[in-house]
Amino acid sequence: MQSGGHMPESVLLLSGGLDSATLAYTHNPDLTVTVDYGQCCADAEIQASEQIADQLNLEHEVIEVDCRSLGAGTMAGKRETKLNSAPEWWPYRNQLVITLVAMDVVRRGADRLLIGAVADDQDHADGKEEFFELIDSLLSFQEGNLRVKAPAIDSTTEEFVREANPPESLLGWTHSCTASNAACGECGSCKKRQRVLSRVF
Repeated sequence: MQSGGHMPESVLLLSGGLDSATLAYTHNPDLTVTVDYGQCCADAEIQASEQIADQLNLEHEVIEVDCRSLGAGTMAGKRETKLNSAPEWWPYRNQLVITLVAMDVVRRGADRLLIGAVADDQDHADGKEEFFELIDSLLSFQEGNLRVKAPAIDSTTEEFVREANPPESLLGWTHSCTASNAACGECGSCKKRQRVLSRVF
């Protein structure tokens, strides 16, 4: 849903997955933003995010910056690197995406950037609570005093979805596959989505 008007105060990084969709439901942000940075599943993430924002009557925007040449692993359609901890690993991906959204929304008066990170993500350095504390400190130190918050970081996806209890029809639009615009059903993200939905609903 696109709309003009008031200055956003809270902005949600909406990837179209279970965590950010649930955060959109619980926190009702002034603006949701999806980033196409060259990931192979960008079209599906954008479509899912548009549907989620529309159902919740939230403003939605898309930022496009092609960083595919810098990517690695399945999300970039490339071979994994020796540094990877998972097939979909992309160097500094969360830092990149957060920075791109921050660059857009800080000049529009936003003061909070909400991230749908959960306890399940802490296998990766940029999914740890410490990472979000560091990037919050970094962005708030700079012009605009933008704060970064990960409200669900202490919960697993299953715990967060179960407690928030968003409608199944909303989560039905989500896309979690990291390998394709069409859910492969085989990657870790697809299997996690299937597991959570089957246990919660």
